Amino acid sequence: MMECDTIECADVKEACQELPCTRLLEFLIHDKFPGQVIVTASLRARSIIVQHMLAEIEPNIPIVYCNAGKVFPESAEYQDNMIKRLGFTNVQSPVGQGEVQIAPGDHDHIEWVKARYDRNHGATQEAMHLNATLSGYKCWISAVYHYDQDSAARSRVEREGLLLRVNPLLDWDQDRVSDYMTEFELPYHRLAKVPVDMNKKHGDGTDVMTFAF
Repeated sequence: MMECDTIECADVKEACQELPCTRLLEFLIHDKFPGQVIVTASLRARSIIVQHMLAEIEPNIPIVYCNAGKVFPESAEYQDNMIKRLGFTNVQSPVGQGEVQIAPGDHDHIEWVKARYDRNHGATQEAMHLNATLSGYKCWISAVYHYDQDSAARSRVEREGLLLRVNPLLDWDQDRVSDYMTEFELPYHRLAKVPVDMNKKHGDGTDVMTFAF
């Protein structure tokens, strides 16, 4: 894979500076990196929005759902429903083996995911290394959104080793997220907008406080 050199990244960043999200994704997927784009996603509302946009542009784009550990019944059901609704045809799993190995000249590509909710300490996080999964691609649409990012610390498009890493919704606030979900009648994960009941159990009997999606 050819390295995303500084000049190319600068050109892409300039071209994408003022593009709305949908046009940004179209430009990257169809114009700049056809067949060389991969998406990491989750079941968070921000990620669902990006997935909704992608489904309109290229439903066959490789999409990898990221989570830490066990997938609970609520999440499996919601993910299946959203894949069917959006019409994705190329859903993949992380490679798994060799993910922590960094290729020469590359960086360690990581998505930070919520691993579990602890009764006393809140959410704990886990570094999900994706070096093997992302190998062979030139552009990575990073849309897991388990944690809010400081828009001052990142740009929507940036070079990360051999990849161009893209965060389409970097500058979206919660009101904009809510408005989009409402406008397009996109359902939330059924535990996303309700208070966590300390005594509630998942369908498999697991303590709901270990829930992460």
